[in-house]
Amino acid sequence: MNIKEAELLFQADVLETPVIQKHASGDGWTVTLSGKHKLNSMLETAHGQVRVFKRLDATLGMLFEVGFGEITIVR
Repeated sequence: MNIKEAELLFQADVLETPVIQKHASGDGWTVTLSGKHKLNSMLETAHGQVRVFKRLDATLGMLFEVGFGEITIVR
């Protein structure tokens, strides 16, 4: 799912607490948005690639802009 889809699903109250975790390569952070939807739970780019944020604060800022008040971070 991309950010626009995440915003719509958040407004529809179908997303659970997002989980931020280190990317498998160790170079950045990815976001998982689980909930009552049938979309891919990983946040993606517009081209369908997994969205990898270089900085944790940018990741948190995007999720707070969407509207989340609680976020889980996993190493």
